[in-house]
Amino acid sequence: MVTIPTIAEIKADILADIASADTTTPLLPVAVWDILATAMAGAQYLLYKLGAWLYDQIFTITMTEESLTRRAAEFGLSRTPAVIWQGTGTATGTDGTIIAAGKLCTIDSLAYEVISAVEISGGSIAVDLKSLEAGDNVNRNVSDELQWSTPQTGLDSIVTIASTTQTGEDQESFTDFKTRILNRQRNKPQGGAIPDFNQWATEVPGIAENFTFRPAPGFVNCFPLTDEDDPADRIPSGAKLIEVADYINDDTRYPFGRPATVLAFTELNFDVDFTNLSPDNATVRAAIETATENYIYARRPQQFQDEPNPINLISAGEITSEAVAAGAINITVTLKNAGGGDITDVGYELDDSELAVPRTLSWV
Repeated sequence: MVTIPTIAEIKADILADIASADTTTPLLPVAVWDILATAMAGAQYLLYKLGAWLYDQIFTITMTEESLTRRAAEFGLSRTPAVIWQGTGTATGTDGTIIAAGKLCTIDSLAYEVISAVEISGGSIAVDLKSLEAGDNVNRNVSDELQWSTPQTGLDSIVTIASTTQTGEDQESFTDFKTRILNRQRNKPQGGAIPDFNQWATEVPGIAENFTFRPAPGFVNCFPLTDEDDPADRIPSGAKLIEVADYINDDTRYPFGRPATVLAFTELNFDVDFTNLSPDNATVRAAIETATENYIYARRPQQFQDEPNPINLISAGEITSEAVAAGAINITVTLKNAGGGDITDVGYELDDSELAVPRTLSWV
């Protein structure tokens, strides 16, 4: 880390240099030197700041967004943009009524546009809709009721959402974008190696992680995870899995061999019983519960045999360590599977297709 001296420190150094200079030139009044030193210190301070900023732009991990965008362009990569929502709605009204393309309907200050003109027949018609804005917040659920923004003779005021054909996605976060560029730097393309599949999968909007396994020669299984902040929503939808598969298996990326198979992880439920807690109070209990949930959700299958710190094991011993770090002086932890059976101290090792989910945390 670059340490920048303060303006006062720079000024003091300048005055010290002036005072120690060996010169026969008469000195100007002290106040004049003080003014000059202050002006010079301010200019030097800006140069220090510039130098520190330039130093940060050397390394991907400390780059600003603008510099990171340029670095990504060197690898032919770009930040994944936000995606609009698209779906269908059911409109009702008088037969023969035309709903024009571009007609707007709204809900919660969000606007949606009719994609193509349709005519009501039999009292109702399916309408293709798209959001005017992009992002996760524009997504609609089946049965949501939207209001037509302008009244129209022969058209009832409500259009009801019937399906989603494209999920809205937020723009890739700056942190995820930086992580993807770092992964590209650390893992150069190798013609279909495991890091290649992970990189390709995370280039799909809404995908933050991917795990790749080769169960047999010529077979590739990919298990993507979404970028949702809530780990309970980390498994992609069926439509998103198909999108990832199409992207990975495009000839420009994986043009040879059997197409990669994109699958959803199987989530296994785990129960945890806590006993003999000391100190036993609401604050410590809450901290232990949070630490335990974070620990279980963070477990991942092991992709490489030589991973330095694999996190594919779930054990009572490790949960105990998390509890101690959260404030427990004494505690007994019992880890159980969803059927209620105890898991031995050795713990449970996640298979390639498995993730862990905390189900019930009990204070016994």
